[in-house]
Amino acid sequence: HPRFLADTTGDGRLDIVGCHDDGLWVSLQDDEGKFAPLPGEPALRAFGHGEEAGSWLADKHPRFLADTTGDGRLDIVGCHDDGLWVSLQDDEGVFAEPLYILDDFGVDQGWSSTSEHPRFLIKTTSDGVPDVVGFGPQGVVVARGRGDGTFEPSQLVLNDYGQAQGWRGEKHPRLLADVTGDKSPDIIGFGNEGVWVSHNNGDGTFEQAQLVCRGFGYNEGAGGWRVDRHSRFLADITGDGRVDIVGFGGPGVHVARNLFRRFRTR
Repeated sequence: HPRFLADTTGDGRLDIVGCHDDGLWVSLQDDEGKFAPLPGEPALRAFGHGEEAGSWLADKHPRFLADTTGDGRLDIVGCHDDGLWVSLQDDEGVFAEPLYILDDFGVDQGWSSTSEHPRFLIKTTSDGVPDVVGFGPQGVVVARGRGDGTFEPSQLVLNDYGQAQGWRGEKHPRLLADVTGDKSPDIIGFGNEGVWVSHNNGDGTFEQAQLVCRGFGYNEGAGGWRVDRHSRFLADITGDGRVDIVGFGGPGVHVARNLFRRFRTR
């Protein structure tokens, strides 16, 4: 049962959204910071764990909340077995019946699990429309958003960070964040030797990966970091507009400062 905190109405306040057995539930937050009691039925009988709600599984079928149309209201996007589904929210807060819009990013196309193949809904360009970015079997795949709740056919934009290049979900976290401060997300991967970065070209594609820090990696020479024991985060801890690395390793908290094209651990 995935649960989210997100501003679903565009009023500047976070609401609670949860995917339960029978579908999608929403609790709106008022101007006093209180959350409304759950209504008598779900906001949408879809994207849920139960069979009648689509048989969505947390370990296989990622679900996202994002404004795919630019109307200020969040829609629901999910990757099921057969591919990508979207439910648009109207100006009255009603979610439409899900539409099947793209035959990719699903289990049937080789995206076996959420851990093995991370997927994100994020703006990769300056046009303000979220795209789908996924780390698939062959590398990084992007489907550009059209701004109407649909997406262009997916394209393999980088032959890296995938199973074919040796990246594994149980060893190598992969994330998207702004490394350079240009407001565009870059790819950050925690590989065997350390931290790899592919900078965003600004058009939905990415540069070739570069090793920028010999730490926070799986190999013992890179710290011996393990997914099930050592959390790693990307956050701007200095206020310069670029994310730094913070990790909770064996001895304690580790920090690597972002120096634009590399990270400094001391």
